[in-house]
Amino acid sequence: MKIPKYVQEVINKQELHILSTSTKEGIPNIIYLKFLKVYNDEQILIVNNKFFKTEKNLLKNSRIAFVVLDKKNKKSYQIKGTAEIHKDDKIFEDAAKWVEEKRSSQTTYPKSAVILNVKEIYCGTEKISEE
Repeated sequence: MKIPKYVQEVINKQELHILSTSTKEGIPNIIYLKFLKVYNDEQILIVNNKFFKTEKNLLKNSRIAFVVLDKKNKKSYQIKGTAEIHKDDKIFEDAAKWVEEKRSSQTTYPKSAVILNVKEIYCGTEKISEE
């Protein structure tokens, strides 16, 4: 699904993101993370710096979601999709370069990159269709 430009702007402006995964059995896990941005019109790049349960979950259940808040317009957007884990490829290199540019600590280094292939976007209960 193509991510509408206005949703892309909200995603890229937000400093901290809330990411949700779940086990194969459906037990949820929620984390905060800093390194999440629009990768292209249909994908989100997420950097795995310190995942533990999150990575375990993604290896068994690729479904993933996160939420962003548009404070200006008082709306929130829930983005849902499937995840792919990348190591030692161009996507991982892109993630490592981004972390190098933005990191605040020399101890922050990506273990992997995650691509979220966007399948659905909601604003409240309303499903957003492609532009």
